[in-house]
Amino acid sequence: MAFFENFTSVIRDKWLDYFRANRTWLEVQMATTSVRTPEGGRRPSSFLILGVVNALEPKLSNLMVPFYQLNSDEDALIDVLGLNFDPEAVLDNGEVGKTIEASSEGDTTPLLESEAPATQGGWPPEMDD
Repeated sequence: MAFFENFTSVIRDKWLDYFRANRTWLEVQMATTSVRTPEGGRRPSSFLILGVVNALEPKLSNLMVPFYQLNSDEDALIDVLGLNFDPEAVLDNGEVGKTIEASSEGDTTPLLESEAPATQGGWPPEMDD
């Protein structure tokens, strides 16, 4: 269970970093299409979030097949991954902890070992063993 809690925490931080960097267009998108969150806020559609977090954490795709086989409801998957919250409220209230952008190179521990080589431009970032 500790692995999954760490995994969802990393995914949450990556989602918040992405939302912060792309907030302008995401706010426009959410003005027309958004989902209400349990705390009364709003978030982008489940499909958008799942697409983004799978792109940001490619190893998540290894878990998506069994997740979808167990329950193909995308909103339920967002709940399981701990992403059913209002990212604007979290960022505005400063409730986000240490994020990917805020970490130092020396103290980053990769969640899963990457098999793919880094691409030009530094993304994805290289992970130390």
